[in-house]
Amino acid sequence: MGMWASLDAMWEMSAEKRIFGAVLLFSWTVYLWETFLSRRQLYFNVMPFIKGLRRIYKTTTHVPLELGQIMDSETFEKSRLYQLDKSTFSFWSGLYSEIEGTESLISGDSLGGSVAMLALDQNMSSIPFLISVITQSLVFLLLATLFSALTGLPWSLYNTFVIEEKHGFNQQTLGFFMKDAIKKFIVLVTIYADYIAPLFDKFTPLPEGKLKQEIEVMAKSIDFPLTKVYVV
Repeated sequence: MGMWASLDAMWEMSAEKRIFGAVLLFSWTVYLWETFLSRRQLYFNVMPFIKGLRRIYKTTTHVPLELGQIMDSETFEKSRLYQLDKSTFSFWSGLYSEIEGTESLISGDSLGGSVAMLALDQNMSSIPFLISVITQSLVFLLLATLFSALTGLPWSLYNTFVIEEKHGFNQQTLGFFMKDAIKKFIVLVTIYADYIAPLFDKFTPLPEGKLKQEIEVMAKSIDFPLTKVYVV
């Protein structure tokens, strides 16, 4: 009865809440499925009788027969320890990203967007050049992107200067790393959307119809200079 009561309660929710719940469920399902597949791939390809990815890395201290002809013990041991560290890092960083994404759905905005909105709310709209809605939107996006970059920075630093450094793969200095991160951020907020993203995703103009008309009406209501609308 409890399960059916819960299902009845779900169907009595508004369409918006049902869609929200479905999106949240889908997001976590994809995350858990991809995590399972990443574990399963190694599980079946390397040691099919040992359960668990980390258990494989921890307990498989000798070169498997399948790899004996192409890899010596020293290389295998280095690879094993490296993959053990990378699997741990990948799990925690992936979990953090999924939790952050869930927070974005629950709050209706990204954490960075919330911080940006808070900053704009602190009487910043009284500044002359921030009176325009478009300018406020640009500042909002800039602050949100900056916050997202800063929250991801510790993960990148740990991966580069702890894991990669530990296993002898890091060739970067801290100064070079920071300059490279700044360059990436500048590219992201300037030319990425117009010139780089189309190289990897297909952008097609939104066809004429009710949706496009409503978007145009909304843009006009806030004096936004809308020119083209694309579907990715």
